[in-house]
Amino acid sequence: MRLRTLVTAVLVAVAAITGSVGVSHITLTGNGSLGSSGSLDFGSSADDVVGPVSGFLWQNPGGRYIVVLGAKVGTLGQTPEILDQRLSKAAALGRTHPFNRIIASGGGTWWLPVSEAQFMNVGLIQRGIPVWQMVNEGTSRSTVENAGNTVRMLKAMGADGAVIVTNGFHMQRAMKNFRDAARAQRARITFMSAYA
Repeated sequence: MRLRTLVTAVLVAVAAITGSVGVSHITLTGNGSLGSSGSLDFGSSADDVVGPVSGFLWQNPGGRYIVVLGAKVGTLGQTPEILDQRLSKAAALGRTHPFNRIIASGGGTWWLPVSEAQFMNVGLIQRGIPVWQMVNEGTSRSTVENAGNTVRMLKAMGADGAVIVTNGFHMQRAMKNFRDAARAQRARITFMSAYA
């Protein structure tokens, strides 16, 4: 509990310094988010702020990314439930870690001239993520391509780590694909999983 209080105090101080919220108006609710007069969300649980994934992201905000994997959208752009779950988890992490960027990874949709990544941008915006915090990888058509293209981007941006957000049934394969892609591209990137 003391660590959570300390981390919260640091987050509030950073928010006040950057001008995103006034210190005199901050109240912390029991679930780790600010009360109605504040504008920051520190996650839905203590684990979102001080758990292993958060600790990993806090270590290097500029060099560690949150990668959310796409899923086939419906013919008219409907978001499937598994993608909603991934976007919700990525957005919770993104709100808790506003200095870590989110990579939306997903390519072409059936017949629409919009990539999965672009649909995901809309979903992230609806969940409170600002546009400047997002980066798109919009050309992949499979998890293997998600991994290869995203690792190439991460390497070019000087990243040393990424949190992969996907569903439990997909995580083991996704993590293998990302690690294989990093090895093939000689990228020194550490990956962690965040289950949607």
